[in-house]
Parts: sequence; C-alpha cells; structure tokens
Amino acid sequence: MKTRIWLIIALSLFVFAGCKTKSYVTDNSDLGFLDSPISENDNFDNIPKIIDENTSLNDLLKYAALNNASLKSSFLKWQSELFKIYPAGALPDPVMSYTYYIQEVETRVGPQKNALSLMQKLPWFGKLDLKEAMQQNMAKSKKAEYDAVKNSLFNKVEQLYYDYWYLQQSLRIIEENVKLLESLEPIIRNRIKVGEGSKDLIKLQIEIGKVTDVRDNLKLRKVPLDAQLNQLLNRPARADVGLVAILGKTKHEWNEEQLLNAVLNHPGIHKFNYLKSAAANKVDLANKNRYPDFMVGVKWVQTDRSFANTPENGKDPVMATVGFSLPWDQRKYDELESAAKIDYRAIEWAKLEFKNSLQAKLKNALYEIEDNLRVIKLYRDTLIPKTEESLNITLQAYRNAKDSFIGFVDIQRQLLNFQLILERSRRNIAKQKALIEELTGQKLFPEGKNHE
Repeated sequence: MKTRIWLIIALSLFVFAGCKTKSYVTDNSDLGFLDSPISENDNFDNIPKIIDENTSLNDLLKYAALNNASLKSSFLKWQSELFKIYPAGALPDPVMSYTYYIQEVETRVGPQKNALSLMQKLPWFGKLDLKEAMQQNMAKSKKAEYDAVKNSLFNKVEQLYYDYWYLQQSLRIIEENVKLLESLEPIIRNRIKVGEGSKDLIKLQIEIGKVTDVRDNLKLRKVPLDAQLNQLLNRPARADVGLVAILGKTKHEWNEEQLLNAVLNHPGIHKFNYLKSAAANKVDLANKNRYPDFMVGVKWVQTDRSFANTPENGKDPVMATVGFSLPWDQRKYDELESAAKIDYRAIEWAKLEFKNSLQAKLKNALYEIEDNLRVIKLYRDTLIPKTEESLNITLQAYRNAKDSFIGFVDIQRQLLNFQLILERSRRNIAKQKALIEELTGQKLFPEGKNHE
C-alpha cells in the first residue's frame, strides 16, 4: 500500500513538472552573434589593420554589426527576454510539505506519526496564457529595440564616413591652393629682379603660411574622427584608420508623402506597438485577478498498527485537497486595472510623440537636402566658374603688372571658400539621406549603402 502511495506522489510530481513543454528559445545558430573577433581584453597589437584604402562603407557596416558593444548589449537583452517566455506561461511550482506529529494522534486504526502533502496552484482560466502573451510582446519589443539600435548604428557609421569624405576633399582643395600660391613665387622673384613687387614675396609667404595652417588643422581633425569610428567598431581609440571614402552619385527624386508614411515602419514604432499589446494583456490580466485561483493536492499520513485488532489496522490514509484563494478586497483589483489602463494610454501617447518626432526629423532632413541642392547649383554652376574665370584674369593681369597681388589673393581666398562650401553641401546631402534611410527604412541610394 505504501509503495503504491509513493508511486502516486512521484507520478503527480512528474505530471506537474512536465505539463508545459513548448519552448521559445532560439537555436544555437542564433547565438553566433556572441562570437566576437575583438573583445575588451584585446590590445592594439592583436588587432589587424583592416581599415585602409580598400575598405568600403559596406565593410564598415558589417564590421560594426559584428563588433559594436551597444548593439551586442541590445541583442543580449532581446535574447534574455526570449528565455523568459516559457517561465511566464508555466504553472507555479508544486509545494511539498512534511508534517511530524510531536504527539502522535491515536486513531482507530493506529497512531499517526508523519504526513506528506503535495499542493499545486492552478491560476484562473487564461491567466497563464496572458502572462505568456505579455512576455512574448516584451520579447518582440526588445527585438524592435535591437533593430532600432542597429539602424542608428549604421546611420552613425555613415555620418562619420561622409565626414571622412569631406575632410579628404577639403585637404585636396587646400593642397591645390597651396600649389597655386607656390607657383607664383617664380613670377614674383622675376618681378623683383626688375625692381618691382618686392613686398609681394612677403605677402605670398604669409598667405602660404595661412593656407598651410588651415591644411594642418584639417589633418588634426582626423584624430577625433578616428576615435569616434573606432568606438563604433569596438576598436582601440588609437587603432589606425586609413580610410579613403568615396561619395557616389545619387538620385534626388522621391515621394515625400510616401516617406512620411514610411516612418510607421521604423522599429521604434513597432516597439511601441508591442508594448501596447503587452499593456493590453496586462489590463486583461488585472481583470482576471478578480477571480480566485484554485489549489489541488494530495496528502498521505503514515499510520502505525494499533494494539487493537481492528479492520484496516495500520492503514495509511490518503486525502485529496481542493482549495481556492479569496479575492476579498475588490477595490485593490479595481485600482490595479485602472493603473493598467493608464499605462496603456501612456504608451499610446508616447507612440504618437515618437511618430511626430520622426516625421519632424524627416521634414527637416528633406529641407536640408533641398537647401543644399540649391547651394550646389548656385556654387557649381555660377559662383565657382565665374570666380575661377576672375582668378585667371587677375593672375594674367598681375603677370603683366596691371593688377596688384592683393587683388589676386582676395579672389583666391574667395574661390577656396566657395569650393569648400560646395563640398560641404554635397556631404550634408549624403548625411541627410543616411538619416532618412534610418527613419524610413527605405534606400534612397540606388545601389544601397555602398556609394561607390
């Protein structure tokens, strides 16, 4: 008889423990993201020089996706939420209790000495499903958050890439101006031989010094750019960056209305949608908490034989137990349900604000593109050609002693400024398009993100 009771208890434990077998854990292949070629323990000497003149923008994006610390953290948070789905929908653990009778209870069939009981709580119908659905939505919101972090990371890498391009173009323009000024030195020295332009040589050297200082300052600007890029790629701050950035031609036609609607596909919007679903589950759960939870169990009492020869002498009694909780204070559940509804409304308003901010950023980016396109057309087609023409005329006039050196320098400075404005506008357009791609998830570049 006792053996049979123990078998019943063991079987009950097995049934309760295995009543839910569905799993939401990803397979091992999804965790390959955790294998990092570069870790925080690596030093500079162990990291190969991978960023050189052959490194494309796509290469940088892939490297950032595999190594960025913030993206890895976001990925692991998503994975953590996935592992919480099964526990959220599982039954509470059964409770096993043992009773020792300090004073034995004498019964007709013998004294009772020990007792074992097993109890299982059974939540009200649908509670476990709601908890599981809530956790599923939380996991999906973390996935959307991970996607948003990834898109933001790609945008930051692109922004830096175009800053490198502008720096390279600025250095090229400055070098050309230095060479132009240096080419004037033989002309001035020839004029000095005939007793003219003695002061012009000093002015020329001063101007060359000024332009050279601008060039040296531009070279120093590469240091913070390298540090920022290395941070995004999870490389040491002093790791070498030999990047040669390339800006390809892009189209400038798009449907503004479609772009404004496309922000609804932003991962941040999806995150709020999943949080709203989780909040709705929370409202339903708060309502179901008004109802009692059940408890079922079984109890076995060890009974020794009595001295009296009675029927069923020494028989161990087995008892079934049924119980339920008493949700007595209904006001408590009213307050919890009201709080859950307020949380839901708060998420709705937060989603609306986020959508409005995305559309405002999009409108501002489109304005910046249009404004810089206007600047490009003005400087490329009008101001720079006319200034170059004026510079050539002034240079020829100076050679013929019909114009002053100061006039030439003023025009040369103006041309330098115009050329830098033109390249800066091109960079600004590329950066704004990268931002629009992050906001909408739509490619504005015909050949994707590698503008080569």
